[in-house]
Amino acid sequence: MYVEVAVSGLATYRADTVYFVKRCPSEALCEERLITSNFAKDGRVYLLNAEPGEYQAVAAAFESGMFGDSSIYFAYFPASLVKASATAITAGGFAYAGRYSLATSYGLCADNAEPGQLKYAQMIAPDSPKCGFWRPLVHKLSSGDFMFIAGKAYPVGQQTYHYRGTGYEMMPESTDAEAFVDQARSDLSGAGWVIAK
Repeated sequence: MYVEVAVSGLATYRADTVYFVKRCPSEALCEERLITSNFAKDGRVYLLNAEPGEYQAVAAAFESGMFGDSSIYFAYFPASLVKASATAITAGGFAYAGRYSLATSYGLCADNAEPGQLKYAQMIAPDSPKCGFWRPLVHKLSSGDFMFIAGKAYPVGQQTYHYRGTGYEMMPESTDAEAFVDQARSDLSGAGWVIAK
């Protein structure tokens, strides 16, 4: 899977991590849990050794920063992208989940985010405020590591930002899937993985 995230019109970043959920069979009761991708290269994100079943992508994350300070950004997918990303995995198989360009807006508030976005945001960052500017800032100040110099607080470590996906574009699978599989063969060959032709 390949995901580009446009951060509120400022810049576009490639996902370092994608969060998936495994769909429950309709007749079975199961507890939904997040499954994190476990390999990435040049924007291509992989879920290796996945159990057979159907998976959907629900969020992406990437790190960005300058001068040694990095921030982590989470982008929660709209329901339409979650549905479009549904991919069946077979034992020993390789499946392509698509290439997406996601548009975002800052913050997840109950009045503007989709229920699924709020649900997965809570699973990824429990009890952390994600709506507005002040609540996340006050939470970070009260719970994070800060250094105070001349009465001003400076963050130590990562800042975290939450964005809701507002729309997306998908590259047509017929033109992209074969190229992605070729790139995957190269990405994974050094680790002993073989993707059948």
